[in-house]
Amino acid sequence: MNHRDLTYWTEMIFRRRVTVIEVAAVVFGLVVIGTIMWPPVYQGTAKIFVRDNRAELLVSPGMGPNSQQNPAVVSNPVSEEDLNSEMELLTSTYIIKRAIEPLQPPAHEKGIAAPVVNGVNYLLSLPGAGYRAMHAAPNLDSHEAWALDLGQHLSASIIKKSDIIEVNFRSHDPAWSKQFLDLLLSAYLDYHAHISHDPAAEQFFSRQAKLLQGKLDDAENHLRDFQIQSGITSVDDQRSGLVERLDQLQLAYDKNQSDLAFSEQQAASFKDLLDGTPARLSKETRQVQNMALAQLKPQVMQLRAERAELLTRYQPDSERIRQIDAKLAAAQKILDTEDHLEVSEKSTDINPLWVTENTNLNQAKAQVAALKASQDSIGAQVTETRKQLTDMASNVVILDRLQREVQNAKDAYLSYTRKSEEARAAEALNRSRILNVSVAQPATAPLRPVFPNVPINTAAGLILGLALGLVAAYRQEENDPKIYSSATIAELAGLEVVAVLNDEF
Repeated sequence: MNHRDLTYWTEMIFRRRVTVIEVAAVVFGLVVIGTIMWPPVYQGTAKIFVRDNRAELLVSPGMGPNSQQNPAVVSNPVSEEDLNSEMELLTSTYIIKRAIEPLQPPAHEKGIAAPVVNGVNYLLSLPGAGYRAMHAAPNLDSHEAWALDLGQHLSASIIKKSDIIEVNFRSHDPAWSKQFLDLLLSAYLDYHAHISHDPAAEQFFSRQAKLLQGKLDDAENHLRDFQIQSGITSVDDQRSGLVERLDQLQLAYDKNQSDLAFSEQQAASFKDLLDGTPARLSKETRQVQNMALAQLKPQVMQLRAERAELLTRYQPDSERIRQIDAKLAAAQKILDTEDHLEVSEKSTDINPLWVTENTNLNQAKAQVAALKASQDSIGAQVTETRKQLTDMASNVVILDRLQREVQNAKDAYLSYTRKSEEARAAEALNRSRILNVSVAQPATAPLRPVFPNVPINTAAGLILGLALGLVAAYRQEENDPKIYSSATIAELAGLEVVAVLNDEF
């Protein structure tokens, strides 16, 4: 084999050219005849566009042009799972059966090769029929068998880097390829609208919205009653007002306390000055006879005279004498304690400095009393303002809780109202067959068959015929005992060929 070069193969093909031509012609003829006899297969194509939102401008409460939840702005990409789900739904036997339900299955194939095709199909169906009969499997009716057969010629694929599904159906009839795809897409869209349609959804969401509206009204009434009871209208403004008022009252209290201390010290100073200042000033002093002593001295003299007279008649220790002695002792005691029978009379006048200081003291006392009353009043206001701030802090907590309840009830109410509106819009969209899937390219009748491809089959038949002709020539060359070339001699004898003699020598 190492000595077989291009010359060897050229000579072999030339020697076996009849074999090569015959085999190539037979194979090429069979391929051409098979291509011509095989019924053409037409492929219909349609494309489905899948999107996340079927209604780009769905109007719902809370979805105004300024809303952050505007669906015209928010767009979610279609996932691969969504595309695979739609593709499986498109090629499902259930959708195929719905598509061909109004049609009658064909009796047999038509065309030149119809007998052959029908016979092959019949032979292929015998094992399945025998298996079903052996295991008592249910027999398929004509529509079911037809749907299974059509499903074998139906395919779907996702176009790369897109949200489009391409659906292909192959048939020997170009019109039927288009018709079947039209029926399939119509059944698919109808079924899609059916599974998306939920008439009870709008009623459910409407009922829930009414219940939540009642809860929202109750929460708003509680909030309004609490605001009326607590007097809170604007928390920040009222809190700022109370804090500012408390600061002003505290400043006034401190100033009033300072003024009160000053007034008390001033009043004490005036009191000390008043205590050291005489209220009256002496103008004139004179002494006069004490009128009481002037009347008492004659009585004493009379008692003494009477005692002297009684001593002439009574003993000194008699009762009468003792009485007289007692009266004389009492009168003498009074005389001894008086100012020697003289009384000093003094004439005085009011001290103007004392009057001034007394007036200032009274004014200071009045000022102290006023400042004390003002201090008590301001202190009471400070205490009341602090109590109001404390009460407001407690009320703000309750107010925040009530406002959260109102906001939560409002959010829930708007959510269910929005869902109710979306359900109503979804039902209207379903009735109008506006779905999240749409036909991007409707089915069209194919203009040329996809199989068989005559030029490719012809070229392939020619190449295959030549290849088989070369193989036949080589096998014939190998089986021929004659030696035709120096390469064969070298291979058999193991010697180098020195020369080759032609017939003309």
